[in-house]
Amino acid sequence: MSLLFMIIVAAGLPFLTALSYRNIKKMEAELDGAQIAKIPVYLQSMAMQAILCVLAYFAGRSEQLNISFRSSFTAVSVGASVGLIILALGLAWISQKFSKQKDESTLHHILPDSALERLMWVLACVVAGFCEEYIYRGVLFQMIMTYTEHIWILAAILSAVVFAFGHGTQGERAIIQIIPFAIGFQFLAWISGGLLLPMIAHFIYNILVELFFGDKIKKDAEA
Repeated sequence: MSLLFMIIVAAGLPFLTALSYRNIKKMEAELDGAQIAKIPVYLQSMAMQAILCVLAYFAGRSEQLNISFRSSFTAVSVGASVGLIILALGLAWISQKFSKQKDESTLHHILPDSALERLMWVLACVVAGFCEEYIYRGVLFQMIMTYTEHIWILAAILSAVVFAFGHGTQGERAIIQIIPFAIGFQFLAWISGGLLLPMIAHFIYNILVELFFGDKIKKDAEA
């Protein structure tokens, strides 16, 4: 089970996201500016993450991994999470404002417009925050730790790279930007002693990206 999990997460999922990115770009050309239906995308994303989460659970159990959810919410750990979110939003703003390259991300296709889409978007962010942190910062990280003689930074980097390539539909620039912040989420798990804090930080960041940059991302895509 653990080998199957590693193959799917490290190779299968990045392949599927790359294929999905290519298909979305093809649909963009065919639809000539029309929007892709978003709620089915949310449902598909949540279903895939739930399946991976179940697979991660059984892989972790087969390896007898001790995955802790309980985080210690100290001034240091909470301050670190707030700082990470602010840093991530700040760099996202800089990238949006000063980049001269065309944004090839497909993110504008999943950002919500209607009230129902926003409700589903929030639910999708909850699922992503829980499942992705459990899969990547929990199970995958600990499995890599066992293969790297418990070298924390190496395991954190490798799991962050896998996590980033699992977000291939957001484009090459997003993959590069995601890696350091995935390492940051791993640091939050370490400093707080559990996955709950990075789960909350992950959720808040996803919500704030839509709140602060949603309209600009959509306008840039239409330009």
